[in-house]
Amino acid sequence: MRLPAVPPVPTFSRGFTLTEMAVVLVIVSLLIGGMVIPMSVQQDIRNNTDTQKQLANISEALIGFAASKTKPYLPCPDTDGDGLENRTGSACTLQEGNLPWATLGLGRQDAWNNPFRYRVAATFSDSTAGFTLSTAGDIRVCEASTCATALAAALPAVVLSLGKNGAATPTDADELKNRTYVAADADFVQHTQTGGTTGFDDLLVWLPSSILITRLISAGRLP
Repeated sequence: MRLPAVPPVPTFSRGFTLTEMAVVLVIVSLLIGGMVIPMSVQQDIRNNTDTQKQLANISEALIGFAASKTKPYLPCPDTDGDGLENRTGSACTLQEGNLPWATLGLGRQDAWNNPFRYRVAATFSDSTAGFTLSTAGDIRVCEASTCATALAAALPAVVLSLGKNGAATPTDADELKNRTYVAADADFVQHTQTGGTTGFDDLLVWLPSSILITRLISAGRLP
């Protein structure tokens, strides 16, 4: 005698409740938020590293430019935005402006898409006289805008990236010093970055006369 089949016990699938879904969304948002901050920091680090490499390449390009001349001299700043150096006769139209990137065959902007600033000493940029072993520059790099302590002096040239906040009007005294052109004031500031939208985040490279002259002696351009 066959026993009657026992009908299967129905099962029910239970979905998420609104409370559970809310908890999941909160967790997901926290995880995403935790990833966004490190990515932003990593991008800042990458931009700083890339710009520092660009500054090193610019320094090498300036030396190469001088070494390519019969009487060595450094290029003048770009004062009209076309990437080419600007001269009035053998002298620079202005001693400070944007980097003449087209003249040097380099990229136009830093990692934040801002043009590089550039200042050159008049004694190193005269295309007729050139410079010699005894030529001295007039540019200083200091620890603060007051320039009580100089990190380097008598420099031929400096190149400056305005950093992440380059497009903003500076409120920091040290950044303001780097961005304000005064013909008779050849002081610049370099120190640890303080970050933020109003802090100091400039990046600067300077070309010492000792390195420039030594490299040109090796290239047979001096004395």
